Amino acid sequence: MADVIVTLHVDTSKISEKNVDSCSNFGQGLGISNENFSISAKVGDTIIWKGVSSNAPKKDLVNITKVHHHSGNNVFKDKDLKGHGHPEKVSAAVKKDTNGDHETYTLFFTVYNGEVKRGGQYHIDPKLAINP
Repeated sequence: MADVIVTLHVDTSKISEKNVDSCSNFGQGLGISNENFSISAKVGDTIIWKGVSSNAPKKDLVNITKVHHHSGNNVFKDKDLKGHGHPEKVSAAVKKDTNGDHETYTLFFTVYNGEVKRGGQYHIDPKLAINP
């Protein structure tokens, strides 16, 4: 059982509702969209989603406010996982009897430029695979 850290990098100076994919990523290689990005974990692992600003100033925040099960077998206890802490992040343990399951989920996040919220709530729909 291990922690699987998933970091969402966001250009907090440019992101808008129209350019979420071009201003945010998980550090994946070229040619892999955010929607095709897949996380691999094992039963008992704790997945931690956190957001970071990919540019200065360091006072900009990326809050992961919620992870919502979208399709496939839900591998977590709850369908909606709420953010906590400051900046907000989401963490959840992969439940038993989910080996080989695949899930698509929606990751919701907000961005603050200093004290000012930038836009509304953004979202991305990556995938999760539970390896035996």
